[in-house]
Amino acid sequence: MKNDILRCECVDMSVEGMGIAKAGELVVFVKGMIKGEIADVKIIAEKKHYSIAIIDKLIKTSPYRVDPDCKIAYKCGGCDYRHIAYDYQLVLKKEVLLNTLKGYSVLDIVKADDPLFYRNKVQIPIKDHRMGFYRRYSNDIVEFDECYLQSQRANEIFRSLKAYLLSHNLDTNIRHILIKHAMGTGEVMVALIIRDFSDDYSLLVKEMTASFPDIKSFILNRNDKETNVILGDEEKVLFGRDYIIDEFDGIKVKISLKSFYQVNRGQMIKLYDLIRELSDVSAEDEVLDLYCGIGTISLYMARYAKKVFGVEIVKQAVDNAVDNARFNDINNAEFLLADASKNMDQYLKNKDLVILDPPRKGISKDLISSLISNKVPKIVYVSCNPATLARDLDLLKEAYHISEIHPVDMFPFTVHCECVVRLTLRTDN
Repeated sequence: MKNDILRCECVDMSVEGMGIAKAGELVVFVKGMIKGEIADVKIIAEKKHYSIAIIDKLIKTSPYRVDPDCKIAYKCGGCDYRHIAYDYQLVLKKEVLLNTLKGYSVLDIVKADDPLFYRNKVQIPIKDHRMGFYRRYSNDIVEFDECYLQSQRANEIFRSLKAYLLSHNLDTNIRHILIKHAMGTGEVMVALIIRDFSDDYSLLVKEMTASFPDIKSFILNRNDKETNVILGDEEKVLFGRDYIIDEFDGIKVKISLKSFYQVNRGQMIKLYDLIRELSDVSAEDEVLDLYCGIGTISLYMARYAKKVFGVEIVKQAVDNAVDNARFNDINNAEFLLADASKNMDQYLKNKDLVILDPPRKGISKDLISSLISNKVPKIVYVSCNPATLARDLDLLKEAYHISEIHPVDMFPFTVHCECVVRLTLRTDN
């Protein structure tokens, strides 16, 4: 019953990072509980086949439990594993991968050198003079002054922005603050997502750019639609450029407000090295990079291949990719505006290697059929969702040998993990 206190033992962890506990035959999902712990828990919701609870009192504590360094660790929806030692987080993530990718070999996760302050992008909602992150499963805002996932520079800029906006009563027209920090160069973009252009932010911009000379771009983005989409279509540059520049492995990239860019630059470099290693790319290879975004993988691989073709459905991203190739004097990378989920036969013909880096929904059956029918010799699949990766590998394994799966911890203190796997065309069919 709701509000009952039950003693239970945590026997496993869910894919969402909750403890899976048992009290007799009752299955209870408990936020903040770790496998092996025993606790008295309070039931807060009852479902048909399970209950949801919070810890009332720990009876037996896991040796991997740590005191969270973050003041809002149990309130904010950003971190799943703030209360768990970092090395044990990797153990738990691998167990989830093994359970999800049954039948495939999963290697140990490539850990982050520094799991703190790694995110180069932060989006902060504003509501009723409150600025912070959403509480999990709600629209309640949990305020913060320092986030241990965002870069320290982004935290400093946010604190200054927050103080100015509140003291000058300028926050009511703003829906979100968005900060991008290019950690390779130090450049910063600040964007205010506003309902309309009625307010004057010129003094704010003047003060912020004087206090933080690494701000190279200050943008207003108007979005008056009441949806979950954060960015609108209309932009106005108040200071500097409409992009910032980052650098990784000797490659410079222009990042616009709507550009997708991996949020963990340090782990991104490890990920791209792994893609190159698994691809066994040669100077004679023609490569097709599907879901290429602003072209970071394409430009990285172009140094090792004869020619790279990037395909992306978002026009602004394609324009960014073309610009980035020109910016780096890379002449053997070409970018195409197309939907990678369908009608790919014309692009797949005679390609030696295909790189897949799709969104969480994975790749389409149409694309899988095209990969098989065109007998692409090598595929490197980069996935941020092990469930859809398992689904897609099951459909490809009749035509392809599948290597070990290489996980990379792109998102410390969360349940998420990136995976890379090589597929080679079978010759026994």
